Amino acid sequence: MPCRASPWGPLGGQFSAAVLQIGGNASAWLRMQGQGPGWLNLNWRSVAGRWTAQAQGDLQVAPLLAGAGFLPKGWQAQGQGALTARAAGARWAQADHVALHLQGQGLGFSNAAGLRAAQDVQLEMAAAGSRGKTWSGTAQLRWRKGAVLWSPWYWSAPAAQPVSSRLRWQLGARDLRLTAWQIIWPGLGTASATARIPRGGGAARWTVEHADLAAGPFYATWVKPLAAAGGLAADLQAQGSLHFSLDWQGGLQAISWQIGDAGLQDAQKRIAIQGLASQGRWAAQGPAAQASLAWHAAELYRLPVGPVDGRFLLAGKGFSLLHPVQIVLLGGSLRVQQLDGNWSGPRAGFRLAGALQNANLTALATAFHWPPFTGRVAAVIPELRYAQGNLETSGVLSAQAFGGNVLVQDLRIRNLLGAFPILTADVRMRGLQLKPLTEAFHFGFISGVLDGDVHDLRLLNWRPDAFSARFYTVRSPGVAQQISQAAVQNLTRLGGGNGLSGFFQTLFLRMFKTFRYAHLGLGVILHNNVAELSGVGREDKGFVILQGEGLPRVDVVGYNPRVGWSELLARLATAMHSGAQVKTGE
Repeated sequence: MPCRASPWGPLGGQFSAAVLQIGGNASAWLRMQGQGPGWLNLNWRSVAGRWTAQAQGDLQVAPLLAGAGFLPKGWQAQGQGALTARAAGARWAQADHVALHLQGQGLGFSNAAGLRAAQDVQLEMAAAGSRGKTWSGTAQLRWRKGAVLWSPWYWSAPAAQPVSSRLRWQLGARDLRLTAWQIIWPGLGTASATARIPRGGGAARWTVEHADLAAGPFYATWVKPLAAAGGLAADLQAQGSLHFSLDWQGGLQAISWQIGDAGLQDAQKRIAIQGLASQGRWAAQGPAAQASLAWHAAELYRLPVGPVDGRFLLAGKGFSLLHPVQIVLLGGSLRVQQLDGNWSGPRAGFRLAGALQNANLTALATAFHWPPFTGRVAAVIPELRYAQGNLETSGVLSAQAFGGNVLVQDLRIRNLLGAFPILTADVRMRGLQLKPLTEAFHFGFISGVLDGDVHDLRLLNWRPDAFSARFYTVRSPGVAQQISQAAVQNLTRLGGGNGLSGFFQTLFLRMFKTFRYAHLGLGVILHNNVAELSGVGREDKGFVILQGEGLPRVDVVGYNPRVGWSELLARLATAMHSGAQVKTGE
């Protein structure tokens, strides 16, 4: 019985039937086969008014789906499936029992863009149902082999044990309901869920009643693909356990969670958290609920951060800190007075305000591999606002260090947690004591009071890219302005030459260990990796960095006002490590 006009191409088959009027008995057998779709045997029998049908076949997926019109335009499919099916009923047009078993081998698909694809998938599916007032039944699925790409996600079947799922289902006049749904994913965890899918359209409701997951695989497989490339979230690694339940209908409606003994870190050491724990509940509608966030220890850009135990209030569109939090930081404390935010709309982000108290400069210098500064620092943090990856302040960030004040204005950081953050600000320094500042370097001894201004500062990936700066000493009652022989020599190196004019100045430098000075200062304008230097005055064709006072008098003059930024840094490094530190004026 050949058929050449089928949607699957030429088909061949055999058919036989027997009908017995007495008692209503009848039977039929049909075998269809073709080079494209494969083969299928169908047996049908009716006894005493009740019929049963059985099907068995070995089918090729691609021509079967394409011929039935199930394959979207531009998609390709491959693989084969061994099918066994059974159905039964009391009437010709109605079935009251169905059962299906399918084993798929080498299954795959891909769309035209290649962003949704599967390769070498092996799975087993079984489903059964019966009809009472409504249809109900069970279904099982085992995924044993292969990989699936559903951009941005990529899943690969575990090698040791299959991913398995089983559920109960009920098909009513209005919806399809999935109940007692259990999912076991080796290496990831387990979950139980329900779903309600309307038959006439509308948003489906999905409920994860309970999920117990390993935080590391869950973050790597399900969360990280959603992160922007090059950002902090895309580089994070997670550890620990995660338990949650959620409700989803056209969007997330509610979620409860518990995180225990977890950790976060990224390869670039921007953040590292140990002993992370959190629990709470959030709902899109209804009253606000409380949540907690705590950790044992953390590092932020290599700064050690002490234990944290915060309590928050979560509402539909935002959160707020219930009580101020005191955090051990750099031997002092960071008091977070305000922390609130929202996660909806174009300005989704957070606001923070607080103060840093009695922080140890030595600890700060050690964390950033700076010279060993000494002393304490305090700072007032105005309202910082973070939105869309950018951080800015509405006020002036003020700090006290080295006996003076440092004010940071118009602070903005774009792409804060991205691959190339950009910082811009203006910095004003007043009354810094040079003695404790220079004691941190192998630069030589300088006493006095330093002021400074840095305009249009721009850091690209935390490295200077452009600025206009001027640093200069100011006279202060009771503070001597003295400089050591070693410091004079290093200022000379910084200026790019010997910078000392005259036989007597060179002789004085050999004979005396300290000198008085009237003015000391340096201006630097950085642009396109070139630094333009200036001083506190001009002399002939040069610029005066140090203007001596009294006898013996020593001046330091620079004669090369334009120098490459890397060369200037090299000079500074040479000056800082050129020899033993000299202290005077104790």
